[in-house]
Amino acid sequence: MDGELEPETATAFTVLKQKLHLDFSFAPASVRGKTTIEIQPQNRNLRYIHFNCRQVRITSVTVNDHPATTAYSDLYQRLKLYPGTGINQHHFPRQRLQRHADGHETELEIVVPENVGITRMRPEDATADQVAATSYGADADNLYTPIQVDIEYVLNNPRDALQFVGVEDGDARYPHAFTRNSPYPGIASCLFPCIDDGVTKCIFEVSVRYPRTVGDAYTKTQSGNTNDRVVDGETSEPSKADSVMSDIDEDPVDLTDEEKAREMAVICSGELTDDILDPNDPTRKTASFTCAVPILPQHVGIVVGPFVHVDLSDYRDTQDDERLGSNAIRVHGFCLPEREDEVRNSAMVLARTLDNFTEAYQSYPFEKAYKLAFVDDMDSDVAHAASFSICSSRLLFPANVYEPLDRTTRLLVHAVASQWIGISVTAQRPRDYWIIAGGSWFMAELFLRDLFGRNDHRFRQKMKVDEILAKDVRRPSLSILGEYLSVDPAEAEFMDLKAPMVLSILHHRVVKVSGRNGVDRCLWRLLFNARNEKLPNGMISTEAFLDICEKVGHQKLDNFFNQWVYGSGCPTFECHPVFNKKKQVIQLTIKQTQADATMRPEERPISARDVIREGKEKANGFRPSNDWPAFVGPMTIRIHEADGTPYEHIVDINSSTVKVEIPYNTKYKRLKKSRRDKERQAAAAGLDATGEAQEDTIFYMLGDLFETREEMNEWRISEWSPDDESRMDQEFYEWIRVDADFEWICKTNITDMPAYMYVSQLQQDKDVMAQAESIQWLQMKEGHPLISSILLKTLMDSRYFHGIRTMAAQVMINCAKPQIDWIGFFHLRKAFQTLFCDPGSTMIRPNNFEDRTAYILQCAIPKAVAKIKGPDGKAPMPVKRFILDLVRYNDNRENEYSDDHYIAALMHCLAQCLTVEKTTGMYEEPTLAEENEEEEFKKKALDELSRHQRLDEWIPTFQNVYTTTALDCSLVLMTNGAIPFRPTEFLQYARVGIADNVRLKAWECLFELGMIRKDSIIKYVIQDIAMDRSPYYRAALIRLFEYALGQLAVGEDFKLEKINEFNAPVLVVEGETGLPNREFEAARRKLDGALKALKLELADNRTLKSALENALRSPTPSIHDVSELLEICRMMYNQVNSLLIMLRLPRYWNCRHEGQGVMRFFRSQRYRDRLPKLPQAPPPPTAAAPVQQQEGVAKPLNLKFKLKPLAAPEPAQPEVPRPAVPTPKTSEPKPPESLSRRPSSASTSLQRALSPPAVTKPFKLKLSAKQEPPPAPPVSAPAPEVPAPTPPISTTVSPIVAPAPRSQPPSRTQTPAPSSSQPTQIPKTGNNSGPKIRLTQKLARPEKKSLKVVLKLPPSKLARLGEHKPTVPTTSSFATAGLGEETKKKKRKAEYPPEGAASRSLKRQASAEPLMNGVGKRGASRVVKLKIGVANARRLARREG
Repeated sequence: MDGELEPETATAFTVLKQKLHLDFSFAPASVRGKTTIEIQPQNRNLRYIHFNCRQVRITSVTVNDHPATTAYSDLYQRLKLYPGTGINQHHFPRQRLQRHADGHETELEIVVPENVGITRMRPEDATADQVAATSYGADADNLYTPIQVDIEYVLNNPRDALQFVGVEDGDARYPHAFTRNSPYPGIASCLFPCIDDGVTKCIFEVSVRYPRTVGDAYTKTQSGNTNDRVVDGETSEPSKADSVMSDIDEDPVDLTDEEKAREMAVICSGELTDDILDPNDPTRKTASFTCAVPILPQHVGIVVGPFVHVDLSDYRDTQDDERLGSNAIRVHGFCLPEREDEVRNSAMVLARTLDNFTEAYQSYPFEKAYKLAFVDDMDSDVAHAASFSICSSRLLFPANVYEPLDRTTRLLVHAVASQWIGISVTAQRPRDYWIIAGGSWFMAELFLRDLFGRNDHRFRQKMKVDEILAKDVRRPSLSILGEYLSVDPAEAEFMDLKAPMVLSILHHRVVKVSGRNGVDRCLWRLLFNARNEKLPNGMISTEAFLDICEKVGHQKLDNFFNQWVYGSGCPTFECHPVFNKKKQVIQLTIKQTQADATMRPEERPISARDVIREGKEKANGFRPSNDWPAFVGPMTIRIHEADGTPYEHIVDINSSTVKVEIPYNTKYKRLKKSRRDKERQAAAAGLDATGEAQEDTIFYMLGDLFETREEMNEWRISEWSPDDESRMDQEFYEWIRVDADFEWICKTNITDMPAYMYVSQLQQDKDVMAQAESIQWLQMKEGHPLISSILLKTLMDSRYFHGIRTMAAQVMINCAKPQIDWIGFFHLRKAFQTLFCDPGSTMIRPNNFEDRTAYILQCAIPKAVAKIKGPDGKAPMPVKRFILDLVRYNDNRENEYSDDHYIAALMHCLAQCLTVEKTTGMYEEPTLAEENEEEEFKKKALDELSRHQRLDEWIPTFQNVYTTTALDCSLVLMTNGAIPFRPTEFLQYARVGIADNVRLKAWECLFELGMIRKDSIIKYVIQDIAMDRSPYYRAALIRLFEYALGQLAVGEDFKLEKINEFNAPVLVVEGETGLPNREFEAARRKLDGALKALKLELADNRTLKSALENALRSPTPSIHDVSELLEICRMMYNQVNSLLIMLRLPRYWNCRHEGQGVMRFFRSQRYRDRLPKLPQAPPPPTAAAPVQQQEGVAKPLNLKFKLKPLAAPEPAQPEVPRPAVPTPKTSEPKPPESLSRRPSSASTSLQRALSPPAVTKPFKLKLSAKQEPPPAPPVSAPAPEVPAPTPPISTTVSPIVAPAPRSQPPSRTQTPAPSSSQPTQIPKTGNNSGPKIRLTQKLARPEKKSLKVVLKLPPSKLARLGEHKPTVPTTSSFATAGLGEETKKKKRKAEYPPEGAASRSLKRQASAEPLMNGVGKRGASRVVKLKIGVANARRLARREG
């Protein structure tokens, strides 16, 4: 039902059921559809039915089988720049798009025929659904007979909602089609008419008619309908396969007989009810589906193609299968041929996931089956539909690859969770979408905790908290963010990041109070209410969710929601503990500093990746608010006292500064020392922690390795000094942890806590979060042998989580310095040799990646070693040799797993070793031998990189990882100056036919090199955005383009001069001249300054303007792509209300006598290329006063008409003999051949004369022959009629003053133009008539030839020059010599008009060129060179003769 209309109005109705019948055709790519919508009127006066409908072409509409009248406004026909508009009119399509998005534009209006009556129906005849639908919108007693609306339509070359793959010329992939479902309304109506408002749900029945086999899909390709696959005269791009240099196949139907015989299949939302062969066409089949649960139109998903079925239910445990029996949900996977094993490997956990969600929450909301299909060119990773998920084939990975495991598993598990929260339960408003994102991801994370382990779950939460703290700056709150999700893709990413973390901290707070129930129980209650129809229409609001949480948690949560849902930002805590010996308490002061301007750090400058996003938010009305002055809530403080016992204390944070006294429990500190000595003795005795001695022995800590003296000497282990040991024994507690139970998303800092306390936390705390916090604190400290030894023990202890061990390896590079004898590098190399080399040798063992933790460490250690740099900024030679040996001696022959990503990591390490960091210290110059060794290493390293890059072209790796890594390495080396600057190396990988991920990597490298400043690159990238058929490639390329614009805005774009910074130190002296530049650079670190800098960089770039205009006129980009481009235009170009109007030039009429008194009139081939001469009216006695603008009346638009010819060929014109023209008073220039009208002095008055024109009425032109000062209103003559289309003249209506015409050198016969300051009389126009335009232009006359004549003037003539300007003689003074007195008077009258003489005298003086400087003495002659006409020259010659 239309949510904005009251039930009493004439458009109120409810949708009961919708049937879809879609007929798919692959050659050409089109769909014929018919939808039948059954609606329940809410009023018997229903006369208009409004539906959302876009992109389709409607062919028939009936209401109860009666033809109906429709009014259809297709957004996609208006989603472009109209002819006559340019880039400065970008606000016109944006406003049209916004009206459709806001629902202010009626897209499809159906008028109910008069012979369709709406009658009441008896309550006993109504079904339960009809009664429920009626009671939802009106009085339950008013029941009306349902109405059936049938709409038939055709969809050709869809831009949204539906994607065809493998149907373009040269695309060798299997043909298939799929719906591009979106979580936001507005996309489903691009496939079929419906109520697409994000609120209306109904039951769907879908039938799909499709080709039976792959060969049948191409049956129409030979019919010559190839134009349907051509866009603007160009065929689309060829295949994007995994092979980087894949050849382009020009024949799309070059398939084997086996491939042509493959059966096509349909996967759709709902339950399959029928799949039969078409009785009229044996090459086509029809499949029918029913979705008995009401869903939104945007959740109807359809996939058609030669998909292979994979039964994922086989991976369910036998016990679970027996326990569930018939209630077990079947899981069906579908993929394109030859990828079945990848589907099994990628989605094997989904059966277990469905069983877990069914038991922990509610039963599966749809039929007893869940389906997922993997398709190509998917713009998102997963599209959610009812009982169906459409996934990108980029998520698939083979069993011998580790890297995509975590990400793919998380996305697929979340897709399953979205069936409960996201499809069955939806958001009531955009502000409530955070519940959908947070709830579905929270369900997924709880299951992944059981799947991957608690340590993995906690470590991932720690990494997410750090990411939120870095990103949650100048961001909208979760509630407000829901309204900006469609503005930029980064908004949805931040929502998916923060919303589940907010529910996680809410979960810990609720569990601590209730003791058992947490957010998982709240979600169970939410789904229970939805299943029992306690949620209206299955929609959840923030207020309803708050009520559920308070009931489950038995506490008030208003403050929590105000801070974390309605508020933005995160708190920062400064904690200062002090032990009071007298009271035996720990006095702890907790202060929040996020709102304290004196303590919080300086505002973070805007980054290149945030410029466009923040610019979009500002343009859409968002203004960042200040952080909350104080967050409140409970916080857990955990103190590990001297005896090793942890004591937890709950502190109530109720203000910005809280002081608490925590009681101390341990009375004797000597217990700590005796316990430590006992455990050390047990560890030295070699007792096993896993044996029976574990009960009698308590190990001291994690990382208790290398305890013997021999091991310490071998590994160069450092210990605490005796003074540190003494201070440690005197401490009253081991360490303090703030927010130990993860109830806050915050940053904490404990002041004055010694280093050994952080080390104790690292080695004795079992929480992964605590261990990660300790390593992050050690990372900020200066390198020391003791720190390297502690981190080495962490790296080598297998009891640590692999993420902690990887962090330790990364931090150890701080200890690789010559001042401490490169101890960090020694420990890293020793650890790698111990773990992955033969015992007692440096020879690397053959790869064995069965242990995933060991594989992660094998990749992490070389990455850390490669970052080691010496005092000169270069990698030491031992580091270079270590990395090069790993690459050259890698052996993967006996390994079951692929080493593609491992080699890619080593390639990155090689490139890192070749870079040079900028240093400021002093260092020794290398010797000749060292330089030769470095050159030799550089040659070997570059050869290895090139070899692997060429290898990928012949034997493609998984997702072309060698090629993308080689491009990254080339980028690093070019920006560092290690290799020559050759951007063309990347450009060859950006061409059509390359794999999408490789093309995107090439574009990223080009943008990092600052190629966005090149016009050819700008034109190329925008053309790719406008013409590429892959929605994934277009969306990703737009994000890269926006990042490149952000680099220009903040000044981070690469410049070739930066390479010199790495080669030699540069002394920069800054004086007063550097201050303005420094102010400019400081200003561009904020949003306003960055946007201004972006305008200065690119606003005047004509190539960018032209490319954007072409992209906005392209029929390929989706509505999201066009919206992104319009937002970019909004930031760089000012809005101008201008429109180019096309007028046709009139032709002369001819007359022919046909005989017998019959005259035949017809148009000739000669065009009227000049304005007729009209009589000039006498000047008015007084100038008209300017018209005052009345208050409350809209200001008239300043418009200008500019006549242009079209580029159409012009018919040959017969030459017309021109009469001899004597020397006139005024000279009129010859009109150009293109028949374009140059702007005259009337242009300025024309801008003021035009008020906003009425669109429905034609313009009325008044023509004037000439205009002389002072101007007078011309007498208009009727213009001749223009009966037939002729070559047009373009007229520009613009409020901007047109530039003045090019000034010509004044000749002897030229009359100065009237002063522009003189007011022009404008006739008033009424409101009911269109604006009247008066064009004033001089008639064209042929230009006169001129000669240069040298005259010798007497002093009397020179004396006359002093009256005007003595330094330069005027032309007119000597041009009139020898002429008659009458002629001279007229000439002087024309040359010295009453107004504007000063401005025109300069032009006249410029034509006289003196041969001498200065003026001679009185009585002397002067030689002057001037230009006069031929006739005057001859007259002068006769006079002298």
